Amino acid sequence: MASPSSSGKYDTVIKSGLKLKGGDKSREVGVKAAKKKKKSQEDILTEQLQASAEQELQEQSELVKGATQGPTTAQKTFQLAREKRTNQRVNEAIQYTHRQRMDKLNAHLGSLSEHFDIPKVGPG
Repeated sequence: MASPSSSGKYDTVIKSGLKLKGGDKSREVGVKAAKKKKKSQEDILTEQLQASAEQELQEQSELVKGATQGPTTAQKTFQLAREKRTNQRVNEAIQYTHRQRMDKLNAHLGSLSEHFDIPKVGPG
């Protein structure tokens, strides 16, 4: 095994960093300076389209926000009337059991004239 101080095939190797031609000497090797990019026509058009799309979204959100301000007085009164009717129906349905309702229906059908009876079909 050869020691690092012994002469060998790696004696001529330069052990410092690379030196590039025409580069800034104060800058470290391997660090690239940020370059200013010129905007192409496509980039300008895409930015304009994005800006217009964002503006349209804002306008639409304002329209939706304005449209959903809440129920009008007519809508409120309709809602209250509907709730009142449903509560009344529920109370009527709870008032009688199924058997009581069937008895009431049978009594009503029994009080009707024979005109509403089901006609007998066939011999008998």
